[in-house]
Amino acid sequence: MPEQLKTLYKLMTLYTLSRVDFALTNAQIANVFLDLGYTNYFNVQYTLGDLVSSNLVHEEIFPGYRYYQLTAEGRESMDALKNSLSSSIRSDIDDYLRANKLEFREALATRSEYYRTTEGDYAVRCRVMEHAAALIDLTLTVPNETQAKIVSKEWKEKSQDVYAYIMRTLTQPETIDKMMESE
Repeated sequence: MPEQLKTLYKLMTLYTLSRVDFALTNAQIANVFLDLGYTNYFNVQYTLGDLVSSNLVHEEIFPGYRYYQLTAEGRESMDALKNSLSSSIRSDIDDYLRANKLEFREALATRSEYYRTTEGDYAVRCRVMEHAAALIDLTLTVPNETQAKIVSKEWKEKSQDVYAYIMRTLTQPETIDKMMESE
C-alpha cells in the first residue's frame, strides 16, 4: 500500500474515533470504511494495528471483541491534522456516524466476556456501560466453558431485563421503608 494511502487511512480512522464519545469495535470501524467504499477490510486492520503500535489509539481486547478509542496523543494528532482530511471525506464519515450512532451505542452498551479462574471454573463478567462508566458490573461463576458462553451470549440479549429486575427488587418500597426505620 502506498505511503500516501496509509496516511489517509490513519487520518480517516483518527477522525472517525474523534467524532464519537465512546469506543468503537473493530467491526464498526471496518464497516465505516467498507460501507463508504473507501478501502478493504485488510487495509483497515493494518491501519488499526499501526495506530495502536504508535500509541495514537488504545485497544481493549475481550473474547470476540476489540474496542478502540483515541489516546490523548491520538486526539492531539487529530486536532493538528484535521484539516489535512478533505471536507468531503469528513462529511461522509460524519453522515455515516450520525446515521448509525444509536446502533453503535447499543452494541457498546452491553459487554460480556469470560475467563477461566485459578480454581478451574469460569467467571463471566457482564456489564452495561454508559460512556466509560458501568451502570452494572456483575461477575458470575459457572462450572464450565459451555455455560460461560451461554451466559455471555444471553447477557447481550437480556441485560436490560436483568438490570430492571435488580433495580426493581432493590428499590421496592418495603426495602426502602426498612432502611429508613433502621436509621
